[in-house]
Amino acid sequence: MMSPSQASPAPQAPPEPPAPLSPDDPVLRAAVAMFRRDGWIDARALAQEAGIGRATLYRRYGDRDRLLGEAIWSIATEEFARVHPRCRGRGADGIAELVHALLHTSARLPAMRRFVAEHADTALKVMTSRDGVMQHRMTSTLTQLIRTEIGEPEDTDAATLAYAVTRVGESFYYRELITGEPADIAAAAVVIRRILR
Repeated sequence: MMSPSQASPAPQAPPEPPAPLSPDDPVLRAAVAMFRRDGWIDARALAQEAGIGRATLYRRYGDRDRLLGEAIWSIATEEFARVHPRCRGRGADGIAELVHALLHTSARLPAMRRFVAEHADTALKVMTSRDGVMQHRMTSTLTQLIRTEIGEPEDTDAATLAYAVTRVGESFYYRELITGEPADIAAAAVVIRRILR
């Protein structure tokens, strides 16, 4: 039998990601424009466009994965603000409708299609890693939405449900990369509706 000193340490929770950059941040604006144009961010070119050195860019804004996450999150928040008022459902149906609309919008963005097609490994890391900004912020947003639309569940908590919803959406959106089967956003909405009811 292992002594307590020999037991494996408990897994560490991921660090809290930094707060979102201001929409007016000039580097973020340049990063978003570059991502929309190229489906990628070249750190050297971004530093030149922003008029700062690459070392300064990394020191202030983190590595390229962080910059990609910030740019994509900025686009996602714009799309959320555009799509959310159009969703007419309430409760579980409304959340499933919203997630379906956001995934569908993402799938139609040329920049996202190029990012996933040409940089699949980086796309999965940026979009789904627990250490990145995207999953944490998406889960936090869905947690608040679940509390508003459904309330705090009795047998679990809103954050756990939000994490499950996020993972379901990711698994169906990136299914071709994960299993080789075509993406199925409609199926994601069905499963999410079942989870939340």
